[in-house]
Amino acid sequence: MDPTDAFFTQTVVGAPFTVLLGRRRQPGGTQAEGLRIDLATGESRLSQLWQEWALLSHATPPGTARTRPGRVRRLMERHALWVAVLGLLSLTGSAVSWGLLLWK
Repeated sequence: MDPTDAFFTQTVVGAPFTVLLGRRRQPGGTQAEGLRIDLATGESRLSQLWQEWALLSHATPPGTARTRPGRVRRLMERHALWVAVLGLLSLTGSAVSWGLLLWK
């Protein structure tokens, strides 16, 4: 990489750093993360960083209000049974029409 490329990379992308699960790793933090297995007892355990990620990865950020579902989603949830019946009827109708088309 020549100095021009290095300058471009530093200004557009930023300084290079290592990230693990969205968190910056410090240069001194060379401790391995992930699944730890004790070979003597066979006990396995996730490291602290991975435990937090597994528990909180699906959660909304703290302090944000839960958004209400949109109008279409509320309508679909209220009439889910009818939507399912309509889907099964259209599937059956399609199968019958294809069967009649191929039978001739």
